Amino acid sequence: MAILDRLRASAAVLVSLGCLSACMREEVPSDVQTVSTPAPMAAPTAPEPSPPMPGPYRKRLEAAVALNATCISCHEEEARQWLGSYHQRANTDAAYRKAFAIEPSPFCRGCHAPESDPREDPPEAVSKLGVGCVTCHVTEEGLVLAAALPAGETGRSVLPAPHPLRRSPEFARAGGCAGCHEFRFPIPRGSEDELFMQTTAREHQRSLGANKSCADCHMPMQAGRRSHAFAQVRDPTWLRANLAATAERTEDDTLRVTLVQPNPGHDFPTGDLFRRLEVGYELRTEGGALVRREARHLARHFEAIPGEAARHLSRDDRVTSEPRLVEMDLPPPAAAPLGSRISWWVKYQRVATVGTGRDPAEVAIESEVKLHSGNIPW
Repeated sequence: MAILDRLRASAAVLVSLGCLSACMREEVPSDVQTVSTPAPMAAPTAPEPSPPMPGPYRKRLEAAVALNATCISCHEEEARQWLGSYHQRANTDAAYRKAFAIEPSPFCRGCHAPESDPREDPPEAVSKLGVGCVTCHVTEEGLVLAAALPAGETGRSVLPAPHPLRRSPEFARAGGCAGCHEFRFPIPRGSEDELFMQTTAREHQRSLGANKSCADCHMPMQAGRRSHAFAQVRDPTWLRANLAATAERTEDDTLRVTLVQPNPGHDFPTGDLFRRLEVGYELRTEGGALVRREARHLARHFEAIPGEAARHLSRDDRVTSEPRLVEMDLPPPAAAPLGSRISWWVKYQRVATVGTGRDPAEVAIESEVKLHSGNIPW
């Protein structure tokens, strides 16, 4: 009786709000589910159009905050994972706030505070909501959007959802993420890669992992349900496992570092303009004196377009589905005594600024993770 009482109470709260909370937990295999008795089998009809996918510029303000509260009141485990995640902190993260202070554009706020009015500073509660449960799961009034069940799966024996639920194959694939993880610069032009600020979805489509969903890597299964922590992008162990590196000294005094993605799903690194890989080395004597230091920075390299709120992609040297070779000249053998050694590294970095005229070695680094390193005798 306690469970039934809770369901009745939850349903009453949802109806009073005029909206419906997100649900990923119920595994009942129908396209739209309600607590009512299923209708008799009808004659075949044309398939329904795909529901709207998640995206920026929702502008539901405090209504979204109230609706989100109903989600977390029932989905306690998902809420625990989401609270403090980079999705929830999208508009309050310190690194983002610094970048936004330099370039306070409604264009940025559209994704980082999607439930706000991008033209104005959001109310505190809307800012703290960030990318909420409702941002991804309530894309149209009256329905909760969830991933389609795997082929052949009939669902678990659980109580029906206390709200209408629509399962979408597109949402289960890249469609659930592309709205905020692939977009052009503020001034729209064409469809070429160089005109996009982020290209993660199309990178995925042409990768060797195109048959996988985003959730396969970024929402791993935990106790039978998808994780909503989205912690992998900053987890050192996960990052190292997804980028292999080896280094060798060649006969022509070159240090060659080979980078490979064991399971490529998109280019590495992907995402915003501020992510890059640093591949470098130092040659030091046995006593620790520095003889030479050199580094390369792998990223989508942009240059500002004078008079326009956009940038031009000058080159892209990230790691794709193919191995990436990074070669750096070493000094001649006589440059360092015997006993010296080469120390090399690969770091994943987030930088504070990008653009023309800046030495990559002098750009402020917001954070970094050392993925791989090693020593080679001189």
